[in-house]
Amino acid sequence: MTAFELGAGESARVTKLNISGSAKDRLISLGIAEGARITSLGFSFFKSSILLSCGAARVAMRKTLAQKIEVER
Repeated sequence: MTAFELGAGESARVTKLNISGSAKDRLISLGIAEGARITSLGFSFFKSSILLSCGAARVAMRKTLAQKIEVER
């Protein structure tokens, strides 16, 4: 399952980041790394982006990036 498949308010643990380069480094610096617990806070109007919470950080990202973050409930 991916981070984008979480419903609003659901939490899950990150199992794998299928991203490389600077995008992966940026997510890790914000706390979204393997083993981290993330919570889906909501979606944009047409469900083209998602707002995730990880610790004290809130991160908005596009659907394509969120679909590359594998999670487990």
